[in-house]
Amino acid sequence: MKRLWIAAGLLVLLLGASLVNAWYAQSLTGEMADRLRQAQALAEQDNWVLAEAVTRQVYEDWQSHHFYFHTLMRHGDTDQVLRAFRQVLEYLPLREPDQYNAANADLTAQLELLAEMEQATVVNVL
Repeated sequence: MKRLWIAAGLLVLLLGASLVNAWYAQSLTGEMADRLRQAQALAEQDNWVLAEAVTRQVYEDWQSHHFYFHTLMRHGDTDQVLRAFRQVLEYLPLREPDQYNAANADLTAQLELLAEMEQATVVNVL
């Protein structure tokens, strides 16, 4: 009977850790996506300098959490986000709204999908 309680306790511990990870991933990437939307709004107001500063800060935040993302998430997905960041950062100095908006929207979607993969939903479990 003792083994059953130990196994149940470990299962509850792992479930709790999984839920905390999902919450943390959601809050981290959600904040980044919100700031990228803010940068896009700044670019639409023709404030490209501030839009670039906000985007670079979000990129630095991504880099500061590099260990977390590469440890707990699929490398292919995190590499795709990194490529999207670099694409957005290349379009900012060009000040081409169409290309920048498309690249920024793709990056925002990649961040949202990254967090979505960690959520405890029926789709993710199956």
